[in-house]
Amino acid sequence: MSSLRQLMIACLLSPSAFAQSNDLGIFSNAGDVGGPAIKGSAVFSSGQYRVTGSGANIWAKQDQFQYVWREMTGNFTVMATMRFLGQGNEHRKAGIMVRQSLDTDAIYADVVIHGNGMPGLQWRSKQGEDTNTFDLPFDGPGTFKVKLVRTGVRIYMFIAKDGADPKEIAHTEVSFRNPVLVGLAVCSHQADASDTVIFSAVSMEAQAPPSSKAQ
Repeated sequence: MSSLRQLMIACLLSPSAFAQSNDLGIFSNAGDVGGPAIKGSAVFSSGQYRVTGSGANIWAKQDQFQYVWREMTGNFTVMATMRFLGQGNEHRKAGIMVRQSLDTDAIYADVVIHGNGMPGLQWRSKQGEDTNTFDLPFDGPGTFKVKLVRTGVRIYMFIAKDGADPKEIAHTEVSFRNPVLVGLAVCSHQADASDTVIFSAVSMEAQAPPSSKAQ
């Protein structure tokens, strides 16, 4: 009985056990990163993800947001169609993220849409460093298709709005160790508020490494 009780306590205290959900579609875990004051949530139903997140920001040297993720290795492509529900801070963010760990200051890269409709490619090259960003011109909120492609150290950003086909906009280089965490992120950019995003047509595909032919 003593050993069984110790095992149960260890499972309850384990961060991975806390984050796991019975059904998250193609993902395996969901939970808050960085300890936001308002707890987030993630629900998968009828092929859609309804992700609610709080948090001060995904920015500078530390991040707070709700994350729905799985482990991946090597090269991959992740796509999703997303839209915010309701009104909120114009700088709230949501999109696709690849992250080294669940540490609040971890290495990461993401393709995000702000609440005002501004797309951005963000990345933190080393743990504890400031976030870098490449922001695009925008014409307002809407429904966006976002795609993140990892090929070696390169992270590519593809964006489209209101039914158009995603086009490559920008890329950066970030050195990750395998495995990485890949998934959907939502941040309200406001510690005392939450925002909800609907993600649909979410797909994740592993890519073979580029072939090299002997010369």
